[in-house]
Amino acid sequence: MKQRKTKGGFHSATRFPERAGKDWSGPIVDYKEVDLLRKFLTSSSKIMSRKRGGTSAQEQKSLKKAIKQARYLALISYTSS
Repeated sequence: MKQRKTKGGFHSATRFPERAGKDWSGPIVDYKEVDLLRKFLTSSSKIMSRKRGGTSAQEQKSLKKAIKQARYLALISYTSS
């Protein structure tokens, strides 16, 4: 079986290019950005996978942390209503 050569791997482009650059100071995603965080939740309030959300490993880790903080502060519900 012959493998295809890919340029840059599966997640070559970042989901938040303006936030992960050299000039950016602060987290990639903040827990206070509730509308943005809801885009990465499924209809049953689960966190989307990297493949489905199109995020890199660093972005996914930042999203996970921000979503968990927002849930703890009751900005996002734990379950769908």
